[in-house]
Amino acid sequence: MNFEQLIPNPKPDEDLDTIIAEMTEIIGLDSNDVRAYFRRGNAHSNKGEYEETKRDMTRVIEMEPDNVMAHNNRGVAHLCTNDPQSAIRDITRAIELGPTYRDAYHNRGLAYSELEELDMALADLDRAIELDPSHWSAFRHRGIIHHMRGNQDASYKDYLRARELESGG
Repeated sequence: MNFEQLIPNPKPDEDLDTIIAEMTEIIGLDSNDVRAYFRRGNAHSNKGEYEETKRDMTRVIEMEPDNVMAHNNRGVAHLCTNDPQSAIRDITRAIELGPTYRDAYHNRGLAYSELEELDMALADLDRAIELDPSHWSAFRHRGIIHHMRGNQDASYKDYLRARELESGG
């Protein structure tokens, strides 16, 4: 599975490079500017620079240990660097801190699927859909899990629902 698709609508690289440069300048002036680390980490993620993302999100977590999105985003970076165990650890912490954060359940479901823990993956994707019944990506990935488990009817149903939602339906 290509986890880079988790990064929504990346901006052109020149915009991302500008964000990275500006945030680096801000960090140079104030090494405790958590917002600058977070924005720079997200820009690195959108560029596929996941080691840099992990470093910046780690710094955010050091300064704000309860930052739900930083735990989730570092988890996604772990997932994108083929470390699903670390992804599960970080994303589980995000869920503990923000139990209604649908993206965390979706992302942890993907990590569990990488480890072929399909029951856990399915439970997380079910929860993401429960939290947001219009989350097309969760339907798409849940359909893949159903297929991996041999449930073709459920897989096809989720595929159709994902397609409908993705097209605005």
